[in-house]
Amino acid sequence: MKKHLPNILTSLNLLSGWLALYFTFEEQFFIAVILILIASIFDFLDGFVAKILNVQSEFGAQLDSFADLVTFGVAPAVIVYKVSSIQANLFQDYVSIILFSSIGLIPVFAALRLAKFNTELSNSSHFVGLPSPAFALIVAASSTTYLYYIDWFSTFSNHQFIFPILMIAFGFLMVTKLNFISFKFESFDFSSNKLRYGLFISSIVVSILLILLGKAILISAVILLLYIMFSLIYNLRT
Repeated sequence: MKKHLPNILTSLNLLSGWLALYFTFEEQFFIAVILILIASIFDFLDGFVAKILNVQSEFGAQLDSFADLVTFGVAPAVIVYKVSSIQANLFQDYVSIILFSSIGLIPVFAALRLAKFNTELSNSSHFVGLPSPAFALIVAASSTTYLYYIDWFSTFSNHQFIFPILMIAFGFLMVTKLNFISFKFESFDFSSNKLRYGLFISSIVVSILLILLGKAILISAVILLLYIMFSLIYNLRT
């Protein structure tokens, strides 16, 4: 039974992504975002459990990639499209098709990222390219923030296009050769983990400040931006 547990968790990841698609089409974005978050937890647990139980397999690795493509590639892309087209009456048919086709770059980037990850030796100290679960969480956090402040964003002309362009740009980070911080600690000493601890401390401080300012809705988005910023600093140091 134990050898099947990681694959069960991976399947739950895929099922969560599938349900996220359903709720996105129903325009129940908050539920879709929560499902993406739940899927990312399953994605972490399947690898963790497989390592703890020593039941890693090629089958599990392939299943994980297929699940991640749906949950962290296709589902976020659909969320971006539906959130962008909330004011659908502003879009003509051909504009919607162009928008949908452009956002299709997101699952393409995710597929390329996953294929690259599967065929190259991994480095425990960092990821090459933005991990697809991190990208999906960026979409989830950004979508929530955008919808919450949509009245403010609507003061800008063509704001419906700015959001998907930004998300596609973040998606492009998945196929770059930039290094992104991994939290697989080889040791816990401060000197070799300065950026990891710096990111952790900064996230706590920012979270407390945003809560005090009554802007808790921004916490996840800001923490993910901090992750990208600290990862860029990591690239400058290596």
